[in-house]
Amino acid sequence: YRYLGIRNKAIVSLFVASGVRVDEMAKMRLTSLDPRLNEVRVMGKGAKARVVPISREARKALKHYLTLRSPGGDGLWLTDDGEPMSLQGVKVMIQRLKQRAGVNSGGGAHRFRHYFATRYLEAGGDLNSLRLLLGHSTLDMVLKYSRYVDVRKALAQHDQFDPLDRLYHGDNQRGRVVCPPGPAFGSPRRQRQQPASLWFLGSSGYH
Repeated sequence: YRYLGIRNKAIVSLFVASGVRVDEMAKMRLTSLDPRLNEVRVMGKGAKARVVPISREARKALKHYLTLRSPGGDGLWLTDDGEPMSLQGVKVMIQRLKQRAGVNSGGGAHRFRHYFATRYLEAGGDLNSLRLLLGHSTLDMVLKYSRYVDVRKALAQHDQFDPLDRLYHGDNQRGRVVCPPGPAFGSPRRQRQQPASLWFLGSSGYH
């Protein structure tokens, strides 16, 4: 089970760090990887290939996995029997990790794509760069992430500058830092933020 836990951590780390689609993750090959593990080539919708970067933490998790991976075959992600993981296998693995972590809200691996996109924009990334990283042909698809981020900002500002609270507390409200919940699993304000690293770091034993 140690092998599966390390593999699962590498998969989820790459999901969070790159925002790739679940089918793109399942199709990854050893030959898709840059020799230095700085980038990975993915095959997107319409057989359109693109290159996405591998961040430092994702690279560490991937390197650890590769030291334990069976040498046979070109499929990047293997089961404990040495067989390539299928698309359904990746989906089932994510659902089981959610259950193990006690995450009850809906959504599967695509939530990582949403998480990546919104956090990328919140950190200052621009829409066109995000479009290229996600593999969209137009900006229309990434604008929904921008709107989500704008709503989160508005909610945070309302908590800070709510007129009723200011009537009661005056200018003491100024400077209060509000951190609205994150979008990893669930809607804004209804769920405490789930750090991307918490629920999968201890995972093991799932195909």
